[in-house]
Amino acid sequence: MTNIAVQHNIVQKITNNADLEKLTEIITDIIGETCWEARMSYGDELCLEIGARIPYQHKKLAGKEKGSWMLGTRGTDWTLESSTKEIITNSKEAPEVFKEKVKVIENTTITTFETFYPDLILTVEFSNGCQLKIFPDLEDDFDLSYWELFTPYNTLLTLEPGAIWTYKTI
Repeated sequence: MTNIAVQHNIVQKITNNADLEKLTEIITDIIGETCWEARMSYGDELCLEIGARIPYQHKKLAGKEKGSWMLGTRGTDWTLESSTKEIITNSKEAPEVFKEKVKVIENTTITTFETFYPDLILTVEFSNGCQLKIFPDLEDDFDLSYWELFTPYNTLLTLEPGAIWTYKTI
């Protein structure tokens, strides 16, 4: 593990691919980690539990676990494609439908985790050939991140409206 130390919060406006270099460095350690659970979180958002299984400390969550990495879509449109680029499911389907279909990526390894300027689509590829694509609406100025990634380093990485990524200690 790289174990990126956070000496301060990072807020980076994205105007070219060079602005994503530090973000790419931060997410390098997720490659090779296992996505062991794909589920719906509050608001029917997609949530992936990745990496080591960590027991929750709160009494109300006794017996439940979270991933050392956790990716959430935050109300942003997404698609899950098969290795043949066929759409398996997407955020437009009813939650009761897509919550079963996303299980196809459970117990697979992350092989790619990347985003590029200017569209900032986050692409996560899995060892079974599936691809999750998260599509930020860059015209939307709603005050909610497009996606968030909790890391094993007690930090949070987000893509925010205004083409800004942030990295902060939590």
